[in-house]
Amino acid sequence: FEGCISLTNISIADRVTEIGDSAFANCSALGNITIPDSVTAIGRAAFFDCRSLFSITIPDSVTEIGDTIFSGCTSLISVKMSNNITAIAYAAFYGCSYLTNITIPDSVTTIEEVAFYDCISLRNITIPESVTKIEAEAFYGCTNLSPVYCKPITPPQLDRDVFDANDFTQIIYVPTESVSAYQSASGWSDYSFRIVGYDF
Repeated sequence: FEGCISLTNISIADRVTEIGDSAFANCSALGNITIPDSVTAIGRAAFFDCRSLFSITIPDSVTEIGDTIFSGCTSLISVKMSNNITAIAYAAFYGCSYLTNITIPDSVTTIEEVAFYDCISLRNITIPESVTKIEAEAFYGCTNLSPVYCKPITPPQLDRDVFDANDFTQIIYVPTESVSAYQSASGWSDYSFRIVGYDF
């Protein structure tokens, strides 16, 4: 269906187990899609630049999402993620300027590079205890993102510029007992003035 500009909604058949790379890329009129529980993987750029897509539910059967899966989906407001994925893929939500609501599942261990780059409407985010690594510029340019709730007791590995170009008043809440560890950890120390203890 790549580039099918007249496609407005679709319900995928229950027998489908995988949505391939670029399957619906550039389907600019696609506003609604139903993904069945039979699907276990969604490929790279599957919904790239679907500018009319406003919400989507990824069922728990899905264990893997590809790079740039929703990149350029500028109307996307709400996403319900599978509770069985282990990574928020590279540039998964890059430039999703209307994205306001997303819950990162407890299964996720890695938030990959530029995953939420320039998501300027994202208001808050909770990083679950399972996360051990946040890659470069993952939340770069999220100018309205505050607060950030970071639940891991041990500071995740934090690459460069993760929270740069954001509101300088942004608060990053971490477990109260871990404030000193976060403020001195590599990467996190760049944001030490934003880090505040919180009893989760």
